[in-house]
Amino acid sequence: MARQEGSPDFKDFDERLRRLREDARLPQDEDAKEQRRPSIGGAGVQVGVELVAGVIGGALIGYWLDWWFGTWPILFLVFFFLGAAAGMLNAYRYIRKISDVPEERKDG
Repeated sequence: MARQEGSPDFKDFDERLRRLREDARLPQDEDAKEQRRPSIGGAGVQVGVELVAGVIGGALIGYWLDWWFGTWPILFLVFFFLGAAAGMLNAYRYIRKISDVPEERKDG
């Protein structure tokens, strides 16, 4: 025997699911913002990973392109520095995001 859509079992389940979703929402006050910020150690690790990943990614792409075209070390150096710049930009964006500094300051 199949259960109906409006049966009490489904209504009870829907109510419990709604309450769980409401309880899981984070409050939007200042205390909640403090709780959601990463720890100093976690932020430092994230910034370090951003920097290292950019440098290694750029170096690998440059090395592979140099191997492909036979132009060692030109593309390796170009992509190494591009990867370093991208890593620094990503780290800067991450630091700005966790410090709650607005991207654009509006004067007046």
